[in-house]
Amino acid sequence: MRCRIEIAVLVAVAFVFGMPSMVCATLINSNSIIEYDIEYYIQTDKSVYGLGEDVEMLYRVTNVGEGDATFWFGGSPEWNFWVEKDGQHIWKAVNGWYLDITQFTLSPGGYKEYPYIWDMRDDEDILVSAGEYSVIGGFDAGAAENYEYSKVSVGVEIVPEPTSITLLTVGLFGVILNRKRKS
Repeated sequence: MRCRIEIAVLVAVAFVFGMPSMVCATLINSNSIIEYDIEYYIQTDKSVYGLGEDVEMLYRVTNVGEGDATFWFGGSPEWNFWVEKDGQHIWKAVNGWYLDITQFTLSPGGYKEYPYIWDMRDDEDILVSAGEYSVIGGFDAGAAENYEYSKVSVGVEIVPEPTSITLLTVGLFGVILNRKRKS
C-alpha cells in the first residue's frame, strides 16, 4: 500500500512541475512600440518553452499613420532577430547581408511580416541552457544605427523539458525503492 502512495505522490509531483509550463506555453507572447507612426511588433508562439523546442518568432511592421511610409536599406535582408540573456548576445539570425539598396512602402494600415524560427542554439551552434531570454526583432541590414528605434523585444523562459523532470523523479523513486528493498 505504501508503495502505491509513493508512486501516486511522485506522479502528482511530476504532473504539477510540468503543468505550469504547459499551461503558460500555449499563450502567444507579444510586445510592440510605435515610433514615427509605425508600429513595430514582435511575438513568439508562447512565453515558456521546454529546452530544445523551436521558438516561432514573428516581427511585423505596420503603418498606423495617415500617409505612406517608405523604408530604405543598404543591404538585404533588411530585418534581423537577436536573442540575449542578461543583456549578453546569444544568437543572431542574420550575420551577413547582400549589398543591395532595397526599399518598400507601406500605405496607411499596410504591414509587412517577417517570420523566423530559432532552434535554441547559440551562435556557436550549442544548445542554450534553461533560463530567461530576450527575443528581439528589428530592422538591421547591416546598419542598425539607422533603425535602432525599430527594435522591440519580448521575454521568454526556457525550462527543462517536463519529460526530463518526470524521468528524473521516477528514476529517483526507483533508486530509493531499490535501496529500501536491499536493507
